Order: sequence, then structure tokens, then C-alpha cells
Amino acid sequence: MKVGNTLGNVASKIAVKLYSPLYATAICDLFHSTIHAIDTDIYSKAEQEAWSPTPPDYQMWLKRLDNTQPWMAIFGSRLAGFIELKDDGYIDCFYVHPDFQKRGVARKLYDHILDLAHQKNFSQLTVDASKVAMPVFQKWGFKIKRTNKIYRKNQVLINYHMYKPL
Repeated sequence: MKVGNTLGNVASKIAVKLYSPLYATAICDLFHSTIHAIDTDIYSKAEQEAWSPTPPDYQMWLKRLDNTQPWMAIFGSRLAGFIELKDDGYIDCFYVHPDFQKRGVARKLYDHILDLAHQKNFSQLTVDASKVAMPVFQKWGFKIKRTNKIYRKNQVLINYHMYKPL
């Protein structure tokens, strides 16, 4: 079922919860569908496939998620997004399902890890943001330190290493 534009701002109805293996497949699928929904003028189909191959590697994701323990945005019983925060303040994966983008979900997840970062007395947050995510992070006060070129499956993926002092 596609939710589409009928959702409005759903942030007030989002519960941010620590990872549960019950959501492992949903996280993997969300990651894959979000990347493959990016406008091909931004990342080509070949770049999307290099970034997130079809079919997804569910076993790799299960191992990864057991290790990273992401925070999940849950709307009812549906996964709307997820974010990973490492012990050094690095935001690794941060994805919002296409049906839930521009509805306050990303901000809700970000605010949650920002609170955690303050509790843990991190001096800064860092992220390697995609072309799509970079303007969002800039809006939240992150600065670009450098442009990264990631070489994967004969493709060059561009992202931006960004930081925000706390």
C-alpha cells in the first residue's frame, strides 16, 4: 500500500525505538527502496545499483544491524525510517522510506540522536551525506569538510563528509 501525500506531518505519531531483529528485513527493504527511488538525475540507475544491489543481501544486513543497533522510526507497526549513531558521533545509515519523506520523520530521528549525543558529551557529529541528504544536514547546521568519491562496481558515488560541533 502506498501512503502517498495523505499522511501530512506524521512526526507526532512516530515512535523512536531501538532496533529489534523483527524489523531487520524491513530495514533492508527500506534502505534498498529509498536508494532506488532517488531521481536518476542525481544518482543514475547504475550508481543506485552499485550503492544498493538488487536483490538486497539480507544476511549481510542482519549481521550489520545486530552490530549497529539503529534507532527506528515506527508509524503504527510500519517502519518509516532508521538512523545509526556510532560511539564517536558518526551518523552512519540515515534513511526515511519514500512514503514518509518530507513529513517530519527525519527530523524526529535526528533530534533523537542529537539528544543522545548531548547525553554522551560528544564534541561533534559527523556524517558522509549523499547528494540528496547534504542540503538537509546543512539546514541542521552541518558544514561540508570534503567531497568523497566512493568507487564501487565501476561507479563513482559522490557524497560529502560533514560535521557539526556540539
